Amino acid sequence: MVPNDKQKESYMKKNIFFIFILLTIISCSKEKTQEVVKSYITAHNAHDIENALTFYEENIAIELKGVWIKKGLSEMRSLEEWDAVLNSNLKLESITSKEDTVFCRIVENNDWFGAMDITDLVHDPTVLVVKNGKIEKIIAYPSEKTGKEIGAAIGALYQWSQKVQDSTINDLIQNGQFVYSAKAAEKWLDLFDRWKASDRLK
Repeated sequence: MVPNDKQKESYMKKNIFFIFILLTIISCSKEKTQEVVKSYITAHNAHDIENALTFYEENIAIELKGVWIKKGLSEMRSLEEWDAVLNSNLKLESITSKEDTVFCRIVENNDWFGAMDITDLVHDPTVLVVKNGKIEKIIAYPSEKTGKEIGAAIGALYQWSQKVQDSTINDLIQNGQFVYSAKAAEKWLDLFDRWKASDRLK
């Protein structure tokens, strides 16, 4: 049977309604996913370690591309404690999302970078996967420029450490990897103070 004009009109209205509902659901899902990430950033910047950890899924994995991979809540706690001592601040830019994945640019600065005269570290892009309201995976691509600046600064600090026979840096960088903890962060700040004091006495 060929549908009449009224039936066609009714069919079109139903299709438009279902499309509208589908787009609304997708839009809400995107907003919710982005809101999880934004809320996490707020907790991180407030140095509220316990709150920040609630945004991570139990088997969370964070990869700083080409540098290291950290997994699980225990390692996340160590990172959050390190960041809290160093007054870490993350700024979200150019945020978009597709289904459960958020894409953005993150600009990071902290007292460690400040002591090294590095303005900030840009992670572009940064990819965050959110499942059931929890962050399951983060992959950040740090800028090559800042990586070279960090390498040069650590090289200068290491040379000074050898000259004054200060072995602290050997406790803070082991097997080519940073040790992340609140205590390690405090040791870095003390080391920077000694380094700068030594330069001022020249």
